[in-house]
Amino acid sequence: LSELFDGEFVQGTLSGAGAFREDGFSLFLLAAESGESGTEYVKNVCIPFLTRKYGTRFDRMTLRAVGAGETTVKRLLGEAARMSGDKLTYNYKGKLGEDVVEIVYDSSVPKMLTDDVLRLLAEGLGDAVYALDDTPLEGRLVQLLKLRGKKISVAESFTGGGIGKRIVSVPGASEVYFEGVNTYERAKIKRLGVSEYTLRTLGAVSDETAYEMAAGLLASGDCDVSVATTGLAGPKSDRTELPVGLCYIAVGLKEKVFVYRYKFEGTREEITETAINYALFLAYRQLKNT
Repeated sequence: LSELFDGEFVQGTLSGAGAFREDGFSLFLLAAESGESGTEYVKNVCIPFLTRKYGTRFDRMTLRAVGAGETTVKRLLGEAARMSGDKLTYNYKGKLGEDVVEIVYDSSVPKMLTDDVLRLLAEGLGDAVYALDDTPLEGRLVQLLKLRGKKISVAESFTGGGIGKRIVSVPGASEVYFEGVNTYERAKIKRLGVSEYTLRTLGAVSDETAYEMAAGLLASGDCDVSVATTGLAGPKSDRTELPVGLCYIAVGLKEKVFVYRYKFEGTREEITETAINYALFLAYRQLKNT
C-alpha cells in the first residue's frame, strides 16, 4: 500500500479500519476481518475524520424497517438519490428481514431537502417502517409497551427463547415483560392449553397451534400482549415433511389474535433470527395500530 499511496496514515491499522489523506484526497479502507459493518464504519471512522478535516459538522438520519425487501428499498434509494444529487450519502444494510438506511449529510444541506428525502422513504416503505432513528426493534417495542402501560408474554417453540432474550436486553424491560416460556410437544397442551386435537390433526407447526399458544398466554390474565412462534428451522424437515423455514407467528391482544405465515430462507440460525425480528416487529406494529 505504501508504494501505491504515499500518504499519511491517520487512523486505524492495516488489519482494521483506516483513513488516509494526501493533498486534499482522502482514502477510506475497511478491512474484511475487522468485523465492522459499513454503517458502523461510516459512523465511527468516516464522519469523525471528515469533520476534523473540513471543520464541517456532519449529520445523519436513520430509518429502520422490517419486511420491505432489498428490491423495494434500493428502488426508493434510487429515487432519493435522483432527488438529492450528491448532497446526501446513502448507506443501506439489509439482513435477516430487517432493512436499515442511514442518510449522511453536512450542515450546509437545506433541511427541506432532508425532510423531503425522509418523507419519500417513509411513505414508500409504509407500514414496514418501525423507527425513524437508530433505535433497534426490541427497544421500540419496550418503549411502546411502557407508553401504553401494557405487559407482554412470549411463548416460543423453534425460536428457543430468542424473542424473550432480545426484549429483556433492553434496560427497564422488567416493567413490561411478564414471562417467556419455551414449549415443545405436550408442553403446549400443559402450559398453554393448546388442544390435543389441534396438535394431532393439524400439527405443532400450524396457524391454529400458533393461535392457541398466543391465546393461552392471554387467557392467564397476566399480560395484555402475547407473542407465539412455531415453525421448522431445519436443517432438515421432520416427519411431517413440511418445508424447512415454514413459520407461524401469532400476536395476541385483548381483543383478537393475529396469525402470520412465512417461509424464510437460509441456514437454521438465519431462519431463527429472521423469525425473531419479524415477531418483535409484528408485536410492535399491532400494538401501535391498536
